[in-house]
Amino acid sequence: MKIAIPTNDRLTLAERSGRASEFAIINIDSNGKQSINYIENEHEKTHHSGENKHEHNQDDRHSHEDLVALLSGIDIILGNKFGPHFSRDFHIAGIKMKITKTKIIEDAVKEILNT
Repeated sequence: MKIAIPTNDRLTLAERSGRASEFAIINIDSNGKQSINYIENEHEKTHHSGENKHEHNQDDRHSHEDLVALLSGIDIILGNKFGPHFSRDFHIAGIKMKITKTKIIEDAVKEILNT
């Protein structure tokens, strides 16, 4: 299983998935062994920071296709909150999303493994 979790500090889940500085990618093999690596969120840099910073409204056609491509191959993305545009693009790509109230990455992984 391959799980993606948005984070800004490598310990906790980021409040906004699309605006996280990076994603923790947790790989869990068939024996339950876990490994973790981190992927920088280029979407945050190109869409939400500096001169490119913008907010979205309901009519905005903002796309997260770059994030979908970046996270291709994952089985599920866990987050505390997914915006409507983020949810739309990941749903279209067939990537499962699960909202959790858990704030700690390690606890979120345990939660998904116990469901």
